[in-house]
Amino acid sequence: IPIKNIVPHEIYDEKRSKGLSFQIKTDRKLCNPIIVAPLTKNTYVQLDGMNRLETFKILGFESILCQIVDYQDMENVELSSWLHFINVKTSDFLKHLGEIKDLIVNKGILDDVRNRYVQSEGFDKILTFVTDDFDVYLATYGGSLIDKIAVLNKIVDFYSKDIVRSVLPTSAGKEAIRSLFKEHLKHKQMVSFPTFTRHQILKVVRKHDLFPPGITRHVIKRRCLNVNLPLRLFRMKVSLATQNRHLEEYLRQKKFRLYEEPTIYFE
Repeated sequence: IPIKNIVPHEIYDEKRSKGLSFQIKTDRKLCNPIIVAPLTKNTYVQLDGMNRLETFKILGFESILCQIVDYQDMENVELSSWLHFINVKTSDFLKHLGEIKDLIVNKGILDDVRNRYVQSEGFDKILTFVTDDFDVYLATYGGSLIDKIAVLNKIVDFYSKDIVRSVLPTSAGKEAIRSLFKEHLKHKQMVSFPTFTRHQILKVVRKHDLFPPGITRHVIKRRCLNVNLPLRLFRMKVSLATQNRHLEEYLRQKKFRLYEEPTIYFE
């Protein structure tokens, strides 16, 4: 798909993009397609793979390998959110939160850390901040959905140079949160975000705004992995139709397996 026809929904992670750019150039292939969904007749919204998309722009390519999904297919496209494990000075981060106009920060308890949605309008919790001492802080903000996204961008920008993503278990209890911290010993704090709906994500995209990097999480069933498409295909000075014909020929030569059950993949 032409890169110019793909509309991102999130800001790219500069740190991850630099490393990814080096890896792709070294490997001379694109391992996994990015995930997109139709937006208009000729455009697509990027759901996953923002750093690969940005890397291809940096490398000067005009098209990129995509897996197109039906965004309204609730069975095969699930939405959740990422956790951010960070390493900042707690007092500095709380001070930063306190300096954001109309953002209300209150103490909470571990039971407040759970998967939840967020209202588009009016006051609602937009993040939960947990320290490795298990102090919990709840940040609440009013206004519109676009206002909330703007505030989240200010918050994430404070620590964006060092983020490790993780996933909050469906039934997040105290022991699950303690286990997560044991898995991330180099990071002293955890930031939890609400899950945004399809409607909310598309609304932000159509307003030409962007989510912070690594908040929205799309779980795609039957996701294509390890396509390992050589970069030479993207360097070919041919039409998009010819590129796609070469892609079809390449894929016909590859064997694949479909795993219906949840799979553990060792990289």
